[in-house]
Amino acid sequence: MPTVIGATRRSRLVKLTGIALQFGRGAWTVSLRFPGWNKAQRLQAIQRWARQLLAILEIEVQSNQLPQADFAGLVVSNHLSWLDILVLQSLMPGSFVAKTEVRRWPVVGYLAQACATIFVDRASPRSARSMVEDTAAAIAQGYAVVVFPEGTSSNGSSLGDFHANIFESAIRAQAPVQLLSLQYIDTVTGQAAAAAHFIDDMTLMASLKDVMATSTIQARVHIGDCLSVQGHTRKSLALHAHQKIHAHLFTPAHET
Repeated sequence: MPTVIGATRRSRLVKLTGIALQFGRGAWTVSLRFPGWNKAQRLQAIQRWARQLLAILEIEVQSNQLPQADFAGLVVSNHLSWLDILVLQSLMPGSFVAKTEVRRWPVVGYLAQACATIFVDRASPRSARSMVEDTAAAIAQGYAVVVFPEGTSSNGSSLGDFHANIFESAIRAQAPVQLLSLQYIDTVTGQAAAAAHFIDDMTLMASLKDVMATSTIQARVHIGDCLSVQGHTRKSLALHAHQKIHAHLFTPAHET
C-alpha cells in the first residue's frame, strides 16, 4: 500500500506563521540538541521536522513503498524543486549534496550545514573532487546520501543528462545506488503541479509564495531499482541510472 502523508486546508498567513515557528524549532534543535545526539537520533529529528513542515505547507507525500531501513549508499533522483529535499527527508532521512548557493540561503543554509549537507561548486574541479570524497566517506559512515545528478531543477517535462562524477563516490564506497523518481501532481486537475517547480531565475521566496497559495500539491515518489556498482564505471553507472529513471517517468504505464 502507498505511504501517504497529508494535511488540511490552511490560509497563507497561518502557513507563513507555521513555517517561521518550524524553522525556529529547527534552529533550536540543531544548536542545542544535535551536539548530544547520535546519528540515528539526528536523522529521526530531521525526518520529523521535514514531515511537520510539509504538513504546514499542505503537501501530501505518496510513495509506492517504504524505503529500505538504515540504507547506506547513494540515492539518485530527478530534480524539480527545493521541496525535493523535504519530501525525501520525510521518507528517507540522510545527507544531501547541494550547490554552494544553498549555504548562503537565510536560515536554510544554517540548517543544511547542521544536517551534514555536502556542498559543491560545480564550476570548481577541486570542489567536485572533494564532493566525491566527502560523499564516499558519508556512505562509509552509514548515511544515505541523496544526489540530483542533473545538476539543476526542471519542470519535469524532460530529464537532463546525469553528471557522472557523483557516481564515483558509490564505486569508491562499493555501495548500492537507490533510484528514485519524483513528480508533483495537482490533486484537482491530475496534471503536473506547476506551483511546486523551482526553475529558471525564480527566487526561493517567490517559489515559497506559489507553494503557499495552493493546498492541492501531491508529491509522488517512486522507489525504483537498487543498482549494484559491480562491473560499472562512473559513466556507465550514470547512464544506466538515467535510463531507468527516464523509463519510469516517461514510458506510458501500459508499456512498463
